[in-house]
Amino acid sequence: MNIDKDELQKEQEYLNKTLDVVNELIEENDELIQGKQNEIQEMKKYIWDNNGVLDDVEVKLEMYNINRSVSNTNDTIKQLLKLKKSLISPYFGRVDFEEDGFKDTVYIGINGIMKDLEFYVFDWRAPISSLFYNYGVGPASYSAPNGEISGDVTLKRQYKINGNTIERCFDSDLNIDDDYLQEILANSSSEKMTNIVNTIQKEQNEIIRNITDKYLVVQGIAGSGKTSVALHRIAYLLYKEKDLKSNNVLIFSPNEVFSQYISNVLPELGEDNVLQTTYSDFAYAFMKDVKKIESFTEFIERYYKNNDMSEDEYKTTKFKVSDKFKELIDKYITDCKNNISFIKPMVINGKTFSVEELNKLFKETYDKFPLTERIYVLADHLCDLTKISYKKNEKLLDCKIRDNLNYNLDFKEIYKDIIESDEFKKLSGSNENITFNLGKVLKYEDLIPLMYINFEVNGYPKNNRIRHVIIDEAQDYSLVQFEMLKKIFNDSSFTILGDINQTINPYYKYESLNNVNGIFNNKVRYLELNKTYRSSEEIINYTNEILGLSNACAVRHSNNIPVKACTVSIDEVAEHIVKDIETMRQNGIKRIAIITKNSSETLSLYEVLKDYVTDISVIDKSTNNKVGETVIMPSYISKGLEFDGVISYTDEKNPYTEKDKYLFYVVCTRAQHSLTVYNQKELKLERKK
Repeated sequence: MNIDKDELQKEQEYLNKTLDVVNELIEENDELIQGKQNEIQEMKKYIWDNNGVLDDVEVKLEMYNINRSVSNTNDTIKQLLKLKKSLISPYFGRVDFEEDGFKDTVYIGINGIMKDLEFYVFDWRAPISSLFYNYGVGPASYSAPNGEISGDVTLKRQYKINGNTIERCFDSDLNIDDDYLQEILANSSSEKMTNIVNTIQKEQNEIIRNITDKYLVVQGIAGSGKTSVALHRIAYLLYKEKDLKSNNVLIFSPNEVFSQYISNVLPELGEDNVLQTTYSDFAYAFMKDVKKIESFTEFIERYYKNNDMSEDEYKTTKFKVSDKFKELIDKYITDCKNNISFIKPMVINGKTFSVEELNKLFKETYDKFPLTERIYVLADHLCDLTKISYKKNEKLLDCKIRDNLNYNLDFKEIYKDIIESDEFKKLSGSNENITFNLGKVLKYEDLIPLMYINFEVNGYPKNNRIRHVIIDEAQDYSLVQFEMLKKIFNDSSFTILGDINQTINPYYKYESLNNVNGIFNNKVRYLELNKTYRSSEEIINYTNEILGLSNACAVRHSNNIPVKACTVSIDEVAEHIVKDIETMRQNGIKRIAIITKNSSETLSLYEVLKDYVTDISVIDKSTNNKVGETVIMPSYISKGLEFDGVISYTDEKNPYTEKDKYLFYVVCTRAQHSLTVYNQKELKLERKK
């Protein structure tokens, strides 16, 4: 509901007043920064001029003061940058809240604005700001530091502000006015993900502000805002927990392209970017003697490019990434722990230790340690008993103990023994004799069990710096991967997000993400997001049919652009795709992605199109390519990204089949407004409950 002229005038006056305050604060911070910089220069000059007189303690004290001043100055600079952003749009919402006869008018923006103890704008993360996201007009409450505050929301107002101009101002009894939401959804996508702070929905807000549950698992359909919610949750935690810093938070991303795509959100929200890694990059630190590790993307790419994969090769790979293989590894390691023993006595510095004595120390006294660590503590103990230096004899004694054990504790040798065993062959169902050679590149299906054996034998590293872990695209992680991460970051809280319908791993599939509950001591809070804000009704209806879904609810209204499906040969494809792009551009579609099934198709189609589509750019595992408004990429790189229009292309002889349907679903759900599908036959599906 639009407001009348008198009310709009009052709003304009408040905007002008707020902007005046922001400008005053900018001026004050400018002067403060200049003063601090001059002070730092004077302190440096003092040290330089008195270098010959000051002792070490005095120099250290002066350097400490300089570093503290530099840190304070950097904090002031960050605040200044936030204030300058506030000049563009200081707030986006207002809530009038009445409690016991007292009325508060609360303006809400990305950054809080306060001067002389008066709040002009509240940070969107402030407790009272939750009223805007959780309630319409009527009874409401929020959690304050001194307890639950109850009252009534008497007015809820939304704004679209550009500088000193109120472009739009209206009252709404709903969380987010539908017309305004549709206006925002109608906007073109961008190369980088943007914040959703002015359109956060109630169900999203509950996830963002959840500080009660240590372990949070979110199952969200394509386009439901899972990743945005995760990033806003990080911003909220950084605001809420004053001792939590950006380098205490770690995000596991599916690939480098995705990491780059989300890199703007936290800075937009006034926070530094947190640590990011992929699982393969993370694993590299723990895998000695490995030159290169195959990434998950490369692992998937290998499957879709290998048309000649034998049934035995598929069965072997599938078993290696399965939960059943972990059971076999656990059995082997348990047998090792139970049966490992010394073969013969040991003589150290003239003192003889019997087999019985050595076994008692190794298997009873030090049984709480991981197997390899037992060797170190035993060696240290033997040095004490024989009065020799452990530091000087560590390597020699370590080798001597290992050679005297009836098991080889090299984790690579253990892995080799397991996969060459008859039991592995039987359980995997393969008829081939399997062996393991490390080679130049460690394959992904070998990486996970190798890491697990390494940690189980040598002990898990402890990371106390990381206090919160975000795992995106969780459906691509096996239970053993979650178990390893839980043990490494044992004291950390976890936010785990994924969609079982976007599983692109052809070897591993969850029935529910809640299956990870057992890994986290059955303390997981499991939530679902079933509304999609990305795609039009036409696209949602089409993608629902791919998997036989009925629970995906489209928020975006129909745009009367039907999904186009057609067949075309490689000789005619350039002409057809060029026409598709022209039509999309005429319909206001800006960012267009041509998504192929695999990288071979991407490169061959690019060669065909590059002379006709001048701004086209290839997106692959590298993030160095310049991204234009028209991109071409393989399917498994597109995960997590979104585009105004998508053209799904496969060669006539290589359509998505029943076993590829989840990958096809991922491709089609990248589209916001327009979707064209080439050379795809209908899949035979069974509708899911």
